[in-house]
This record gives sequence, C-alpha cells and structure tokens, in this order.
Amino acid sequence: MPRPQDPNLYGQPPPKKQKKEMALSGSLVFTSQLNSHMATTSSSSTSGRPRPSKSKTDELFKSVKVKRKEPPSSSETSTNKLNLKSPTTTEEENATLALSRGKMESKARLYAAMKRGDYIGKEYGLVDFDRKWAESQDGKSPSSSDSDSDSEPEVKKEEPLIEHTDSFGRTRMLTASQIASLNRSALSSADLQEMSARPARPDGVIYGDAIQTTAFATTEEMQHLASKRDRSATPPPDVHYDANHEIRTKGVAFYKFSHDAEGREKEMEALKKEREQTEEVRRKTEEEKEKRKKEIEKRRKEIEERRKEMGVKRAEKIADEFLEGLGRDLVK
Repeated sequence: MPRPQDPNLYGQPPPKKQKKEMALSGSLVFTSQLNSHMATTSSSSTSGRPRPSKSKTDELFKSVKVKRKEPPSSSETSTNKLNLKSPTTTEEENATLALSRGKMESKARLYAAMKRGDYIGKEYGLVDFDRKWAESQDGKSPSSSDSDSDSEPEVKKEEPLIEHTDSFGRTRMLTASQIASLNRSALSSADLQEMSARPARPDGVIYGDAIQTTAFATTEEMQHLASKRDRSATPPPDVHYDANHEIRTKGVAFYKFSHDAEGREKEMEALKKEREQTEEVRRKTEEEKEKRKKEIEKRRKEIEERRKEMGVKRAEKIADEFLEGLGRDLVK
C-alpha cells in the first residue's frame, strides 16, 4: 500500500491554522461581569478607599499600564471648583499676597496677645483692654465696647482720676485701670531685664535737658578742701628733652644730659667752662692771625719801596752811562 505523500515536500507551504471565533455567549458574559465590577468599584470609591481585591478581573488587567480615571459624578461636578491649567496671577502678585497675608497673621497674633494681656507696648495704646474686659464681665454688649475702644480713650465720669507720677517724673491724671496697666508694664519690663543677659542701665543717667548745679556751685566739702589748699603759685615740673624717645642717629656734637637736676647743672657748668676756654683760644688765635697779617703787610710795603728806590737808581745809572757814551762819540 503506498505511503501518503508529505505535504511539505517539493516546496509546498503548510496549510495555515484557522482562528477560532469566541462564542457570542462568552463575550456577553465577560462584558456583563466587567460592567458589574466597574459599578462596584465606583460605588466603593465614594465611601472610602477599598482594599485591593484578588478577583479574576484584576488578573485580567495586570498587563494594562495606563489606568483611566473614573468620570466624576454629577454631585462632585457641582461641588468642585473650576481648575485652571494656566495661572491668572504673576509671581510678583503672589509674593505681595504672601507678604500681606503674613503681616495680617502677625497682626492678628499680636492683637490676640494684647487681648490676653501677654503683650504690653512701650506707650499707652488707644485701646484699653482692661476696661473692655471689665465691661464684658459686667455684661455689656461687645459692640458698644468695640465702638468705645476703637475711638480715642475717653475717661468715664464714674471712674475717679488719680494723679500719677511715672519713672520719668511726668505727672498725669489717670484712672485706676490705666495706673494698673502701667504698673504691669513696668513689672514685665523689669522681669525681661532680669531674664535677659544684657547688663542693666545705670540709674544715675540724666536724659534730656537738665542743669547740673553741682558742676557750677561747689559743695561744702569742695570749699573745705579749697580752703586748705596752698594758694602759692606752684610751678610745673621741668620737662627736658629725652634722647631715648627718638630712634635716630645723633650727630658728633650731640651731648646727652642726665635727668637729675644736680647732675644736669654740673654738666651745664662744665660745658660753660669748656665754651669759655674755646672762645679764649679762638680769640688768641684770631689776634695772632691779625698780628701776622700786619707784619706781612709792613714787609710788603718795605719791599715795594726798596724796589722803587732800586728802579730809580738803575734808571739814573743807565742815563749816566748813555750820556757818557754819547760824549765819547762826540769827542771822537
């Protein structure tokens, strides 16, 4: 019986496998299950965060990389605000807004501290928080107290005025509540000075315009000391040149005197004698020079006179010899 012929022989391609179509009933079941799972996940997302389920649908969508967001419900779309992708303000406006917000927050904190009594300023403010607290305790409406506090502090007729002198010597008429607030501020400043590491200011410092009478009018003790003082003129001590204070090369004729008064006088006397001797020797030398000059001048004059006499004699002799020779010639 002959073998069946191989289809792959003689370059014949093998037949293609035909795709099996999924049954319509199976695809409908899959879509219904998927819709039910999506409905359950959307309902559970509104209540809270669900736990990760290990159902077959999760295994089906493991290979999906991008998850689509659920469409918002009608209630969420009504409550949500409009989110713009591009900003409507600039960076400078945002910085100015943040700065103003920070200032308003600091002012609000400061106002709350002032209402509690934790912060006391250097000067008396326009709002009396003690009076506001007393009025609130009495049962008055806060609107009236706010209106009174916003305006300038006006002293009520019921509160008596008391004369108060502060630490600077200023006398004012204040109420008891104002005096109490000033005392509290003084106590708080004293506590701050004690707690701080800075040294305290001296108590005897004079601020502002003041006349110091003790600087012009002498006290009894100063007058007593002045009466005991010697009225005779006291000369100041002698101050002499000290060569040790200068670092330089001195000349040959430099002489360093002693700081002792007696030694200095002796040295001055010795220098004076040396000067007198030097002047005497110089005078004698000058006299000898003058004398020698005179002798030289005298000898020079004598030599000149002698030369003149010799010249006259020589001229006479020459004239005589000339005449004698002339006479001989005439006689011949």
